[in-house]
Amino acid sequence: MRKIIVTEDIKLLAENYAKGLDNGTNLSAKPLDNLKTLKETLTKSTTKIIFSAKQSNPKGNKKRSFSATELPQYAEYIQTIIDLYSSINKLLPWQYEVVIRRMEVILKPEYMNAAVKIVKAEPYYFTDLIIKAMDYKGVRENIFPDYVRNDVLGIKTCIYCNAQFAITAETEPALTPAMIKKRGKRRGRKPQPRPAILRANYELDHNLPKSSYPYLCTNFYNLIPCCSSCNKHKSKYPLDFTLYAKNGDDLEPLYFELPTDDLLKFQLRHVCGGLHVELKDRVGGTLAEEFNKRFAIDAIYKEHSEEIRELLWRHKIYSSSGIAALKDGFKDLFQDGFDIDRFVLGTYADTQDVFKRPLTIMKQDIMKQLI
Repeated sequence: MRKIIVTEDIKLLAENYAKGLDNGTNLSAKPLDNLKTLKETLTKSTTKIIFSAKQSNPKGNKKRSFSATELPQYAEYIQTIIDLYSSINKLLPWQYEVVIRRMEVILKPEYMNAAVKIVKAEPYYFTDLIIKAMDYKGVRENIFPDYVRNDVLGIKTCIYCNAQFAITAETEPALTPAMIKKRGKRRGRKPQPRPAILRANYELDHNLPKSSYPYLCTNFYNLIPCCSSCNKHKSKYPLDFTLYAKNGDDLEPLYFELPTDDLLKFQLRHVCGGLHVELKDRVGGTLAEEFNKRFAIDAIYKEHSEEIRELLWRHKIYSSSGIAALKDGFKDLFQDGFDIDRFVLGTYADTQDVFKRPLTIMKQDIMKQLI
């Protein structure tokens, strides 16, 4: 719910990330090679493009199954991704529209969900074949996490709710071949399940959904760290919010506020219990309403009233003279320094660090309200 200015350091991250994908670093194969293979497949008469009874097709007739050679725009679509690949993974968000228009001239959105049947294999949606060729799964598991946790970005929490970490536990399917015997004879090798591997990884949302814009499925700026809950509820629905911004953009369109009655209870009677915050729009608009409708932000933060209470305690206890004494007393105790503001707030005090720990945005906003 806060934005990040795209600095030269972030652009350099995106540049290095895109070069790694060009070379297929840490991937099982180069995505470019996968795309070329897919394009070649879509030029063969044995490949079928299939539409359901409810789908329209580029030919505009009642026929439902076509040879790929009858619909050359599908191969052309892949060739365009290949031509753009070196730049597409580092494309800035405000540059998307130019590429989107170019792709939609080749193939209209309503034709994207056709099924593609390659020889005797099971049919796959055209978009899924692109996502697989671009190896989104490999990128998410093996490449992008290192860029998210890099000091330049330092993102660990959900960028939508900031109430949870963007790390999720997931099961990695694990099959091992075993020799199967029957009646004393070897019957060949058959995959046998072994205990699955449970590991932690970043949950990622696509600002522009990969189901509609598969060529942006591995775009650096289109991969948004978030929690499992927000990812599930955001799904493929559009949201009038982007993580990355240009200089001059409003970086804090939303903020948390203690209602006036609760604030007066604290200031006049030092009542710290039963408090809750509300998400507000900085300058009019309906973004806060949209966030609540999509992610239930106010309801989530109502469950964190104890965090608000402890923040109010610290604010009341640590006077300016007390803070000065703490700074003086602890300045030589820790080798990496002592951040009194972080100590009093109970989280990072710098606005650049809001995505390093859950609830940081709320705590920073309340502290601004109290000062």
